[in-house]
Amino acid sequence: MRLRFPLPFATVALPPVALAGCIRAYLIKDTTGGKPLQEAPRLNRYPASVYCGVAWFLQGSSERIDPEGGAPQPLASTLLLGPQTRPWATRNPGPVRTFGVVFQPHAFHQLTGLPISALVDGLLPAQEVLPAPWRALCDAVRQAQDDAARMALIEDMVATHWRSGDGAQVADGADGAPGASWMRALQAHAAASGLGGSLRSLERHARAWAGQPVRRLAWLSRAESTLLQARTDSEHSGQVPRWQDVASGAGYADQSHLCRETQRVTGHSPGELARGVDTDDSYWFYRLWS
Repeated sequence: MRLRFPLPFATVALPPVALAGCIRAYLIKDTTGGKPLQEAPRLNRYPASVYCGVAWFLQGSSERIDPEGGAPQPLASTLLLGPQTRPWATRNPGPVRTFGVVFQPHAFHQLTGLPISALVDGLLPAQEVLPAPWRALCDAVRQAQDDAARMALIEDMVATHWRSGDGAQVADGADGAPGASWMRALQAHAAASGLGGSLRSLERHARAWAGQPVRRLAWLSRAESTLLQARTDSEHSGQVPRWQDVASGAGYADQSHLCRETQRVTGHSPGELARGVDTDDSYWFYRLWS
């Protein structure tokens, strides 16, 4: 398994380089072990995101929390996640063991034929939405003996159907900016499809490939890249980020501009988010993703 930055109860694993323009990562979480449940997070916080994904609840269940205070919404045991335009949260009533794969949205569109615009803000039963070959894959992944076998099944499917050499397979660069790399991949995909690389061409097709307007994709991607880079720099230096300097270095008009966009993506200011990630296990996804 290609593991990176494991937590006591969760791990991120990376795909082979050849598939990095299609598969963003795998996420694995297990709170069924010897650790008492109260010490592991029942609450899970997630940011707005450009990505699509499929999650398998191999043990236990999850429910989406209503931000307006309504009753929680039970989630399917095999869950299809579309791009999310706002931060969101779930709760696990008890211990869980989950396996998930995160896809670049234009690649997920190519692989499944689904219009990504129909998946935006969706947390859908995968078996009711995915085409037949992917439903069969979902069953096989659930029945696989371990996470390495699950990754192999997904990668076999992707390698068979993902068109290599179409100009869209752009892996994360050495600068650690996944959002920026993804936007370059979308532009390359447009050019390779004979649609040109202009903003006008991108806008016409971004909703089918990614489900959202180019402008929203751009600020989502920039916010992700900026926050990940700020956390990486802070961990290396041992110092709290100077958000004014972070904003300037990332091309924001000022610190207030960065704060507004961070609020839209995560529901918090940059400082509040950093404190939550450092002290609250419900932010485990942010901690793992960075």
